[in-house]
Amino acid sequence: MKTFTFILCLLLSAIASHAAAPAGGYAGNSSKVNAAPAFEPFSMCFEAETSNGNGPISSDPNASDNLTRGARDGSDYWVSYSTSVYVPGKYQITLRYYAEQDSPVMVTVNNDTLSSMQVTLPASHSWNIAWREHTFEVNLRAGGNTVKIAELPGYNVRQDKACWLENGPSEPECDFDVYATVDKPNAQCSETLTFTAQCAGACDGVAYDWSGGGLNFTGQSVSVPAPKVSAGYNYFLTATKEGCGLMASRVLVMVNCDPVPSGPFTTCVEAENSISDGEITDDPNASNGKTRGTQNGPSYSVEYEINGVKTTGPHQVTLRYYSTHPTGITISVNGEETAPLTGLEASGSWNVVWAEKTYTFNLKEGNNRIKIWSGFGYPVIRQDKICVTGSSGPVYPSACNFIVSASASTLTPACSTTVDLNSTCVGPDCGSVAYKWLGQGINATTASTTILPPSGNGTYTYSLVASKNGCVSVVLGVDITVSGCDAPSGPFSVCKESEWSAGNGPNSSDPNASNGQTKGAQNNYDYYVDYDIPNVPTSGMYPVTLRYYAEPNAQVSVSVNGNIAIPALQLPPTYSWNIVWREETFNLNLSAGNNTIRIQGLPGTATRQDKICVGNSESNARMAAPEFVQNQSDPPLLQAFPNPAPGEFKATFNLKTGETGTIKVTDVQGKVWHTRSVRGKGAHEERITLDNAPAGIYLLQVKKPDSVETKKILLTR
Repeated sequence: MKTFTFILCLLLSAIASHAAAPAGGYAGNSSKVNAAPAFEPFSMCFEAETSNGNGPISSDPNASDNLTRGARDGSDYWVSYSTSVYVPGKYQITLRYYAEQDSPVMVTVNNDTLSSMQVTLPASHSWNIAWREHTFEVNLRAGGNTVKIAELPGYNVRQDKACWLENGPSEPECDFDVYATVDKPNAQCSETLTFTAQCAGACDGVAYDWSGGGLNFTGQSVSVPAPKVSAGYNYFLTATKEGCGLMASRVLVMVNCDPVPSGPFTTCVEAENSISDGEITDDPNASNGKTRGTQNGPSYSVEYEINGVKTTGPHQVTLRYYSTHPTGITISVNGEETAPLTGLEASGSWNVVWAEKTYTFNLKEGNNRIKIWSGFGYPVIRQDKICVTGSSGPVYPSACNFIVSASASTLTPACSTTVDLNSTCVGPDCGSVAYKWLGQGINATTASTTILPPSGNGTYTYSLVASKNGCVSVVLGVDITVSGCDAPSGPFSVCKESEWSAGNGPNSSDPNASNGQTKGAQNNYDYYVDYDIPNVPTSGMYPVTLRYYAEPNAQVSVSVNGNIAIPALQLPPTYSWNIVWREETFNLNLSAGNNTIRIQGLPGTATRQDKICVGNSESNARMAAPEFVQNQSDPPLLQAFPNPAPGEFKATFNLKTGETGTIKVTDVQGKVWHTRSVRGKGAHEERITLDNAPAGIYLLQVKKPDSVETKKILLTR
């Protein structure tokens, strides 16, 4: 009977296909309609019993492979499914499971616990007879990924298998650069200023918008009077082109109206007397007996009001702080002038020994705001105060008359091909500009550098920071799309014991450890282990599994070859220092050849490291990922306004009725600042608020079932 039914279905399918064809056969492609490309989405299923997990494996004749993971005993079990994908984007995960009641689970992608989401699994009303399937969506990156599905307390879920299904993205190609110029970077009060947008490359169809300093104009060139108040003014140029990402540039104009010379300006402002969401803490060693910030507390910011500045120009700003660990902070001045992530040395103490660091920023005559963010993926500092000193007379520097642009030798390199990142400076004051390239593990301090992008298909962002004392830092992004990468030719795996690796922690015996020994001490978190990983066959993303002991929740930083890869990796507790170990898997981008992975404890709970294992956790079958082509007749792509934005903006895009999409905002380092799902209704206008995000360049993405649209957003404060 089953054979007859199968043959009947085949006959009906053939008849339906023949009926759908026009007379004379199928029509050829019209010149006015772009044929949709062949698209074979990535799909694969993974059994729970063969995946990483802590639940017992049990037999079940109704399961997909006669085995499942989980038990009805109240423990919080989890399964971590792993694979490598070629195309970053949105994937559907269909989980087959048994659950006697509606059961919430926590879904974590790539160990990013801050972005974990709770999914409720409808009851199957059976523990071992009737299974059920539930589908949800996750965002995956190119290369290795893990999706961890964990029970929540009080609920039991027996996991059978998980199936992954991918939709192909769309990446428009646009090759043009713009930068803003002004004829008088040092102007007198009300003097006429002429702003011009310079464009190089594919500039046809580019639209230009000017803002800042009271300017609101559309066009390539505009002439306006200078403001009537002495200050430094930032003017922003944004360039848009249909189907392309937003390009942004800025130019600084120093206006001299009628400054009144006076004595040297100096002031100090206490953190505890400033606007902040950080907790006030007592400290007899602090300048006024109090500080802001708690050692293991949340991220926070302090906004210092610097009032009565006597003259516009460069000022020395000194921050006094405590930090037990080297870290990074972000600083903005008047919501416009931003020092992106800047490093701080450890003071060596949380409440006894403080440290100071001095910066140079342009302040305007009158009142100013200096805001310092701490945390947000980096160890938190304890802020004590800032002190500001300035000139005794009017200073109108001409040393900021320079314009920087960033480019690459190619924006679409083939796999394992080097790319030259170049910066160009135009203007009389380029001589002492300092450059720094960041992104994907690089940290170069030259105007130009040669990189080898990751050997995985996808788009990677590199940032150029151009800075000069007394001038506004310029932050530019270069997006490089890598294609043509195959999976590694063969499996690679290696395990390294902590006690045989370099580190600053003591070795200790433990009969439960993998080789009878570990590294670490119970009352000191600040130990590290350097694991040497030799003979990696090819550059790319590899899963790394750390076996460890940590009584409460702990966190560690992970570096590869001296570059921070994961600033703060959260480690769930083992509830034991020497009996019960636990394993946590994450992904790292390794170079071909020899690598060094450093895992170092962060402030809080101490971690006892046992070993790490590195290697491919899945087969390396090659799967096609065809490129999606945008039809000329498609609705308009993603737009955002206002842009630059003060922290809130609107995103307009088109999503077909009934389809599901995802809106995401990330910074150039890849940190997610906003994400949410939307249900298609045709034309959309969504309001997005980034209350705590510092000023800088961000990427706005809308992921649809068949495409990904991206815009650059310039955030000002």
